[in-house]
Amino acid sequence: METINLIQAVPVVRDEYGMFWHPDLPGFEEGEEEERKQWLAHQGLEVKTARPEYSEDAIADRYFESHDPDCSYWDPAKPDGDGWFILSICDTDDGLVCWWARRVTP
Repeated sequence: METINLIQAVPVVRDEYGMFWHPDLPGFEEGEEEERKQWLAHQGLEVKTARPEYSEDAIADRYFESHDPDCSYWDPAKPDGDGWFILSICDTDDGLVCWWARRVTP
């Protein structure tokens, strides 16, 4: 039986631009949606996204209008419930996003 190393919460240490990528999160490329879904299923994770344009207009405006890649001032809101940890805070083609995750299966 294959042993799966389950990703765990780690301290979020953001880079000079405020970005973060969990050290155990694979670097999925665009178009690898199926691979990402399979990895999340194997990990037993539920994922929710937070975007400043949906919750904090002033932050989204500051980020997009300044053309400055720094988002260190953004503090993404944690979803309701227990067990959430950050997988990533990054800039995507659709703007800033924070990926929150929590284990739903042991």
